[in-house]
Amino acid sequence: MFGASFRWGLALAVGVGVGLYAHDIGSDIAQQQVTELRMQLNEETESGEKLRSEVIGLEAALRSERDKVANWRARYKADVPSEDEMPIMEAIRARLNEGVSTERLQTVVSIVRDDVTCEPLGVTKRFFVNNEISRGANDSVSFANGKITITGDGVAARNANNKSEAWFDTKSPVTLIISHLGGENSKVSGLLPLHQSVAIGDVEYRFTAVVGARSFVNVTGERCPIS
Repeated sequence: MFGASFRWGLALAVGVGVGLYAHDIGSDIAQQQVTELRMQLNEETESGEKLRSEVIGLEAALRSERDKVANWRARYKADVPSEDEMPIMEAIRARLNEGVSTERLQTVVSIVRDDVTCEPLGVTKRFFVNNEISRGANDSVSFANGKITITGDGVAARNANNKSEAWFDTKSPVTLIISHLGGENSKVSGLLPLHQSVAIGDVEYRFTAVVGARSFVNVTGERCPIS
């Protein structure tokens, strides 16, 4: 009887010891896992904060680049001529290349108005357009009591045999030279019809040249007060 009780007590003690040992091992393992999880959580938190900082930096850089693009668009719109302004800029560059002073161009631009009443300069006049093989006697016309003279140069027309003719080719560019006493010459080149104006004192003279009879250009003009 005593032996059986001893064996049961011994078995119970061993069981309790094993249980306590297992509990301690389990607690250590659980504590180690908790520590590892905390370390992972800290690492993930740090990574998340770093990622958020990078996102904030990228958003700031994107806003800065958008501001730069908006500024460049505004400068482009302000500095680059529009489609309507481009012919004016080309005409100004052409006059500058011909030697017309910037002061003269600024004066002309500043005095141009579109609300004035213009008067015709009388009848239409015509002149012979000179070319590389022929020069006519009537190769100029005058307006404003001789203050303004207009002449022109063109390219000789060619016949079916590709030989030059005495008259100018109406399908090729023509250069008109407008001269006025005491002022700078003004040139305009291109296909007819051509338009050009000059300012003398407080008057702007506007001219239009069109194809006339063979070898000739017809010119009409009008006188427009500047002020």
